[in-house]
Amino acid sequence: MKDFYSYLIILCCAIFIFTGCNDEWEDELYTRMVSLKAPINRDDVSVIYLRYNPNNEVVTYKLPVIVSGSQTNGIDYNVKVAVDNDTLNALNFDKYTERRDLYYKQLPENFYELPSQTCHIPKGSDIGYFNIDFRFSGIDLVDKWVLPITILPDASYHTNTYKGRQKALLWVMPFNDYSGVYNAGSMYVYFGDNTTKYMTASTRETRVVDENTIFFYAGITEELAENRGDFKIKCEFLDPEEVTQIDDPNAEDDMNLYLKKGKLVLSAENSDLAFEVIGQPTYEIKEEVDIDRPHIIKRFYTLTMEYKYEDSVSSNSMVFPYHCKGTMLMQRNISTLIPDEDQAIFW
Repeated sequence: MKDFYSYLIILCCAIFIFTGCNDEWEDELYTRMVSLKAPINRDDVSVIYLRYNPNNEVVTYKLPVIVSGSQTNGIDYNVKVAVDNDTLNALNFDKYTERRDLYYKQLPENFYELPSQTCHIPKGSDIGYFNIDFRFSGIDLVDKWVLPITILPDASYHTNTYKGRQKALLWVMPFNDYSGVYNAGSMYVYFGDNTTKYMTASTRETRVVDENTIFFYAGITEELAENRGDFKIKCEFLDPEEVTQIDDPNAEDDMNLYLKKGKLVLSAENSDLAFEVIGQPTYEIKEEVDIDRPHIIKRFYTLTMEYKYEDSVSSNSMVFPYHCKGTMLMQRNISTLIPDEDQAIFW
């Protein structure tokens, strides 16, 4: 009899446990919350790369809006989204204190438009996309332009209050075919008429001016210098004069690779630089397939140039002349398997 009661107790417990587990498995385990998907980097912002379109044409960025949970979403959500005008001030002071020239600046309204104030997440889906239309004509990327976006509270949903989930600080980075970080170890910078001792900057970051033009900072000017804008050099890529198709045995049948050569046009807006171009600056762009990853196209850029400029802003009493000569190199890797260009490029 004792064994019978012990068996009965164990059986009841097992039924209770398994029944409870099944109920729990069928129910939603978490509070459903809506969030913006915009991963932050070490600078506490989310960099988004967008193609610079000519003629002030629109380029649309789709900001993911997600709803969390252990089960498939069973209702329609209309999430209210707006520009956040408060967060950047606190972030800038915490990160840069008095270096106001390094502050993130809020992107002016003439460079973007929000077609809608809500994002629809349909029943049966856990993600929706909030469209933001950008126009970049006339933007000056000497400054760091950020569009801060936030989810507005509403009684129809719960907002994810975990740090970084309800806001998106979008550092807008337009790109064209030539922008990126170049290796400048072969760009020699001489002081005055000295032709033996030289200085170099390890890299030069180039940013967009328009669809065919980039800019960089002259010589060894620090890219975080307060007066960096005074040393801005524009570099326009003219149409290639030579285009040769490359026969790469590693390329797939439908893959076309090219070698392009052409001329560059260098200029400076700041007349105090006394900017002078020597000879004819040129470029070469060569493509090849990655041997180990045949779906990756490697594009090599070589910019050859020589120029002089004067630094009259670093000292109140002296002018420092510089002579720059050499090449800048960049490699851009592009995946042929990804249709979205901004994601296909390995930044």
